[in-house]
Amino acid sequence: MSYEEFDLDAIMAEFEAETAGKGPQGPASGSPLPQPQPAPAPARTENSLPEEEPYEEPEEADEKPARGFSGLLRRKAKSEAPEEDDYGDEDDDEERPARRFPGFLRRKPRAEEEDPDDYEEEDDEERPARRGFLKRKPRPDAYEESPENGEVPAEEDGEKPALPGWARFLLGLVFLALFALGLWWSLNNLHPMGMTALPRATQSPVVTEAPIVTEAPAPAVNPEEAAPAEATPEVTPEPTPEPTPEPVRYYIPEDALVAPAPDPNGFGSVPVDQAAQILDVIQQARDSGLLREDEEVVFDPNANFYTGLYAEEIKYYIDDSILTILWKEDIDGRCCSFTEVKVRDGSQFRRKLADDTFGSYNYYVASELAASTNCVVAMNADYYAFRDFGIVAYNRELYRFNTSTYTGNYKKYNCFDTLFVTADGDFLYKELLEENTEDSIRQWMAENDVVFSLAFGPILVRDGVATVTGWYPAGEVNTAYSRAGIGVKDKLHYLFMTVNHGSNAANCTVNKMAEFFERKGVITAYGLDGGQTSEIVWQGVPYNHVDWASERIVSDIIYFASAVGSTGEGGGN
Repeated sequence: MSYEEFDLDAIMAEFEAETAGKGPQGPASGSPLPQPQPAPAPARTENSLPEEEPYEEPEEADEKPARGFSGLLRRKAKSEAPEEDDYGDEDDDEERPARRFPGFLRRKPRAEEEDPDDYEEEDDEERPARRGFLKRKPRPDAYEESPENGEVPAEEDGEKPALPGWARFLLGLVFLALFALGLWWSLNNLHPMGMTALPRATQSPVVTEAPIVTEAPAPAVNPEEAAPAEATPEVTPEPTPEPTPEPVRYYIPEDALVAPAPDPNGFGSVPVDQAAQILDVIQQARDSGLLREDEEVVFDPNANFYTGLYAEEIKYYIDDSILTILWKEDIDGRCCSFTEVKVRDGSQFRRKLADDTFGSYNYYVASELAASTNCVVAMNADYYAFRDFGIVAYNRELYRFNTSTYTGNYKKYNCFDTLFVTADGDFLYKELLEENTEDSIRQWMAENDVVFSLAFGPILVRDGVATVTGWYPAGEVNTAYSRAGIGVKDKLHYLFMTVNHGSNAANCTVNKMAEFFERKGVITAYGLDGGQTSEIVWQGVPYNHVDWASERIVSDIIYFASAVGSTGEGGGN
């Protein structure tokens, strides 16, 4: 439809008639609305636009009914000589009813030279919320219409024709929707500080206020490998100190007939001219805690080692429970065989009877008895079966209490110095002529935890000082014989010694042997059966030279054993 066919006055008249028929929605006074006066059509000229006549509001109507069409921007007819603003005074705006077309643009009063379609947004706090936020651009004053087809020619100077108001309104809605969508996406997908996109797993449907972070922004990470943005820093717990393990106790049960077998790799030997190498073995015992750092040893690498007939190399055995060193030394022209032993527990010092039975009629050489025990080193004992008196205890039992009767008072006295060995490996004595009874001995043994006894003697060293024996009922103490004895250097630290032969003098007396023990620094020492009985057994054979090179059959031995194989198992086999 061409512009000529568009009759604005007819449309306005029809609209006013229609709204008037529906009834006013004005003030309560109910005054009738004045009927609109039709305006004469303006004169038209060829190739020119008709003049617009102003739209006149009803003078007495305070409120207008809602209009039935929704044109965003409507062209209104102008009066031939407009004198007032088309919308009247601004004071009447408060009493006007809400219009059904968008009311966010108000028409400004215009002068004669102003474009009739200029609109300006007007601040009116009492008006309804307006949806418009764009101002309409001024249009050219005139349109040139083609005489042939009535179309509006293109604008000059490269300017495009302005969009209709409804199109701009829709574009505004689109831009507003895009802006709101972008704002929603940024709030839900960007880190508040580093503006780094978060992985989908950490997005929350509810946007909460981000906490203030004083740390540096987190670097960008791969969402597939990213950890939570607010990861709790790892706190390394303080290491819990490991409990100190209790020291291992090496123990062999008292009723064990056979001790754990020693480790073959623990045995060794050193030539006497390389005796200093034994110091390394001793240091090994200190490192393992077997020997205390301040504990002295008897072995001296600078000793006068015996190199004559029947000489032997220096022997040793060591494991975590026992240290044993054997050597031969020339003292005052006599060959003295020594065995120094340090053990962990008193149970490693033991006594062996033939057939493990007191009073057995069977006898064996010392090397045979030693082999049946798995001992590291053994020595002859008191040969209890050779005589029938003395105090003999074995495995905590008192088997013999037979003393001599003196002076006609028929009192019973000890005829021997008796050595009692406790479970802790300590030495206790009942001395010669000390009066005791069988019951008192049993009670005394129980009170002192005695395991076994040796009944020969005499006591050779007391408190580190050698004793002098003038007479003794056994052993022919003042005659030169082969001698045997045992001394104590320290707690669980023992010394075997035999004197068998020499280069200048054969054998020695009991008092001489006591002197030799004193030189070695023992605290106490006790004599055992001598002569052909005196013998030290090492790895199944005698270490010292036995008289006539022949072992004597005996009823018992004493020995030391390793307790390594018994650790944690109660020991024994």
